[in-house]
Amino acid sequence: MAKRKEENFCSPENAKRPRQELEDFDKDGDEDECTISFTNGTSTLTAAEVGIIESIQLRNFMCHSMLGPFKFGSNVNFVVGNNGSGKSAVLTALIVGLGGKAVATNRGSSLKGFVKAGQNSADISITLRNRGDDAFRANVYGDSIVVQQHISVDGSRSYKLKSEKGTVVSTRKEELIAILDHFNIQVDNPVSVLTQEMSKQFLQSKNEGDKYKFFMKATQLEQMKEDYSYIMETKERTKEQINQGEERLTELKRQCLEKEERFQNIAGLSTMKTNLEYLKHEMAWAVVNEIEKQLNAIRDNIKIGEERAAKLDRKMEEQQVLRDSYKDIVS
Repeated sequence: MAKRKEENFCSPENAKRPRQELEDFDKDGDEDECTISFTNGTSTLTAAEVGIIESIQLRNFMCHSMLGPFKFGSNVNFVVGNNGSGKSAVLTALIVGLGGKAVATNRGSSLKGFVKAGQNSADISITLRNRGDDAFRANVYGDSIVVQQHISVDGSRSYKLKSEKGTVVSTRKEELIAILDHFNIQVDNPVSVLTQEMSKQFLQSKNEGDKYKFFMKATQLEQMKEDYSYIMETKERTKEQINQGEERLTELKRQCLEKEERFQNIAGLSTMKTNLEYLKHEMAWAVVNEIEKQLNAIRDNIKIGEERAAKLDRKMEEQQVLRDSYKDIVS
């Protein structure tokens, strides 16, 4: 496709727009020169602060070894270039790089088809502006968010979400979805991203059903319908989980009461053991006291016996004296 003649209707001086060009020497494995040009519109309009694409860079993507980095303007950008220079590759990379499915690009049914022939992987790096009051986690990402996607030859992909300083903030797709929702970026909405194949189908189709599907996508009603269905399914699953949780809670309460009762019994058993030890000591001392009582009684009996023996001794002595006196009288 020939390059278009470019005019700036926003600038009062009709100044020429800055142009960035790239030469790609790897088109379909050949060394034919391909040039792609990005024309950035400059105007007096206020530039968007969040959600716009600042730059994109591709490596081993489709038939291109390296494309970019291309820096986009704040407002309207025109991408022009010869056939095979990478215009469609950039659009396809935007869809795939921001989490879109392969079928949404109308360029293939699997991600592995985007890896350049003879290579093991492809990489996409997209920088999104993140400034102003509506910035997404500005204290973490800063003024820009870098979305990097690595596509393996087996069709798997991984994400890295980096801050303005290059620090990896997250590798989860859920974080990317949150960013896209925050910026209202819809890569699968034909109004936001209209591929060549989709526009051809829309213009050539005479089926009212196809046009209605396009309308549903463009107005996000289809997405709302899917979200509503997902919410209802989630609601039913949540209700089921709540019911299961309530049943489980009842069982846990019953087990808790049983364990409390066992604990009380164990606590009572501990008290009984303490009392048993106390009674053992008391019993030992009771035996000692009983033996001491018996010993005292024996001592008393011995004392009484000793006193009786002393009396008998005195009486015997008295009788002996009397006998001796009788002997003296008789003699």
